[in-house]
Amino acid sequence: MCIVGRQKVPYVKERRGSAVKKLLLVALAAIGGLLVYRQIQADRAEQDLWTEATDSVPTGS
Repeated sequence: MCIVGRQKVPYVKERRGSAVKKLLLVALAAIGGLLVYRQIQADRAEQDLWTEATDSVPTGS
């Protein structure tokens, strides 16, 4: 019985390690996606400022 019990331990640790790796991968992907989204938003805001500053037609006319 001891041999069978010991064989299960590496399998459980292996599955746990795999689950942790997958969780870290998902977390890194989410952080990367958030950073890309924020960069796109910043680029759009900067483009809007440049468009407003270089617009040849005044807004009030």
